[in-house]
Amino acid sequence: MKIIDLTCPLDLDYALPSLTQKRDSYEWQTIKTIKRDGVRVTRLSMTTHCATHIDAPMHVFERHEKGGIYTVDEWPLTQLYGEAVVLDIPKGELEEISAGDLERAGLEVREGDIVLVHTGWGRYYVEDRKSPLYLTNRRPGFVESAAEWLAAKKIKALGHDLPVTKHPKYRFRPTPEEEARGAITQHEPIHKTLLGNDIVLIEQLMNLDKIKGRRVTAGFFPLPVQGLDGSPIRAVAFVED
Repeated sequence: MKIIDLTCPLDLDYALPSLTQKRDSYEWQTIKTIKRDGVRVTRLSMTTHCATHIDAPMHVFERHEKGGIYTVDEWPLTQLYGEAVVLDIPKGELEEISAGDLERAGLEVREGDIVLVHTGWGRYYVEDRKSPLYLTNRRPGFVESAAEWLAAKKIKALGHDLPVTKHPKYRFRPTPEEEARGAITQHEPIHKTLLGNDIVLIEQLMNLDKIKGRRVTAGFFPLPVQGLDGSPIRAVAFVED
């Protein structure tokens, strides 16, 4: 059996491809040294949505809006591990991933599946690095029909190689200028449709090209943090030789 790492490395030389604002960056700081203290200890600072991570409903819902699963520790481990179908849906700049794309991908999506979508953008994190601004503003993304289609299939998780699930035409909160121009859809339905139906969101995977077009066993394991909206993860696929 082969183990394929689907996780983006936390690389200080490049920082985080998906995030552009300093408050959303991560950093580490040496707080003890072998010379001074006899041991080396590092403080690691990062947000809950750094690099390869999962989202919980708390990310987009207030507690009174969402019953049942709410925080990241409430995702059962059985929902974060199991059979995954890897759909090959290549996409270019600002292209949309629709229900039609999912239907035409050539593999059956079954109830209880983990659905992984390979768009080709995973190569931009390490192999052919693109700037954070490019990845944030020019990425393709999922649109409403895709989110509704996946929810109707009753999948348990959606993962992909994009830095953010939603298409850039959606914003969680548009600027006044964007709203005045009508350039941005104010209501962001993608996260709410998927997380509202208790579908785990797994963002910024890589190496999906190594498993595209097949079924594999995969796991997406968060830190055991309590009461938070998301967590960085280690994502792996298990493939029979």
